[in-house]
Amino acid sequence: MAVTLAGCGGGERAGIERIEVGRGAEGAVVLKPAGRDGPLPTVIFLHGWRLVDPERYGPWLEHLVAGGNAVVYPTYEPALGSLPLSWLDDALDGVRAALEEVEVATGSLVVTGHSAGGALAADYAAAAPSAGLPPARAVFAVYPGRRARGFPGLIPATDPALIPSTTQIVAVVGADDRVVGEEAARALVEGAVQVPRRWRRLEVVDDPDVDDHNAPQRVDAEARRTFWHRLDRLMTAARAR
Repeated sequence: MAVTLAGCGGGERAGIERIEVGRGAEGAVVLKPAGRDGPLPTVIFLHGWRLVDPERYGPWLEHLVAGGNAVVYPTYEPALGSLPLSWLDDALDGVRAALEEVEVATGSLVVTGHSAGGALAADYAAAAPSAGLPPARAVFAVYPGRRARGFPGLIPATDPALIPSTTQIVAVVGADDRVVGEEAARALVEGAVQVPRRWRRLEVVDDPDVDDHNAPQRVDAEARRTFWHRLDRLMTAARAR
């Protein structure tokens, strides 16, 4: 079902078409500029633990659509307390369903995620070639983690050495992130050995206003500058190659 939404956070406005595809953990929400058909630059946005509702990142998603992107938001976590062993497969199924509604412009796909979604963004880039899905032009992993305090289970890692050499990687860690730390981010940057060293970066955020784990969900000026604008710059650079 598609509906047209008006208005978005951060002072921007846009007409947004929202399409729900698939079902449950194997589904996704697609957001795209209303009235736009044909190939679109596309962002896959993978949520953090228990943040299945896209409204939890609503203003950031709307900012991406206002920039002309289609956004695919897989709803890979089926229920509170679910174990993460199947999350990557479920997210890939959600992307497949979304691609029946969105034609990805060649060389434009950027995969981003926060927390668990940051780890899964790396996994998508590694798994996409064998899964028959569009390759990631860039990965933006924000405060990524495979294990968090108070959450059961561990997200299995797909070998980052499988990430193609054409993928640009930025992994962002918070100096005061006491939920997931730096382990997953460092493993991604160090393990993606096919990717030229100049295209894989670990960036540490030490601004006390945005260096905690939940900061990417906020919409204040510091969060927009630290997360939204970083992703914007990465998308521009990666798509221009």
